[in-house]
Amino acid sequence: MKAIPNEQLLLQRIQNEGDEASFKLLFDAYWELLFLQALQKTKSQDLAKDLAQETFIAFWKYRKSLKQIHNLKSYLVTMLKYQFLKWIDQEKIVFDELDTAVPNDFFIDRDDGFKIMEFNELYVFLMDTIDALPQKSRQIFIQNRFENKTVKELAETYNVAESTVRNHLSQANAKIQGQLENNLLSVAILSLIIV
Repeated sequence: MKAIPNEQLLLQRIQNEGDEASFKLLFDAYWELLFLQALQKTKSQDLAKDLAQETFIAFWKYRKSLKQIHNLKSYLVTMLKYQFLKWIDQEKIVFDELDTAVPNDFFIDRDDGFKIMEFNELYVFLMDTIDALPQKSRQIFIQNRFENKTVKELAETYNVAESTVRNHLSQANAKIQGQLENNLLSVAILSLIIV
């Protein structure tokens, strides 16, 4: 991932001016990260490329309606997960308890689906909830869920026992789930983030 010197300025240029050069910088900085995240989940290079591409298309399409983005990397990874949900919906795929994909002829298409504004509201709410976590739990949660660091890696980074890292993750999950349990949309997306 290439470093972006001033992400907030870049985002302002993209949102307010539709600056394609700034968008290209954003694309170049995060393309590989999103592709690898998608590849890790889908095990398909073609699907991973499509999902990463769709993430950037949606970001550009809805750039003017995006709310304040605190952490661009987390936002894009969450958008990628949303694209994966959309793909599941469009492909009429359900996952059974054996974790295998099977077509579902009885799946109901929803014309309204997930709206980008609902996603933005959920993202802001989720990030505010994560920001309210105690500092160490927040750092461990973000690195585990958004940067895919393992419990072992985090234990080494923070020089603590693996059980301590698991405890931080468990407490963070419980607090986040407690805050989001009344919002069905939140639960749907939360299941992809926390599980």
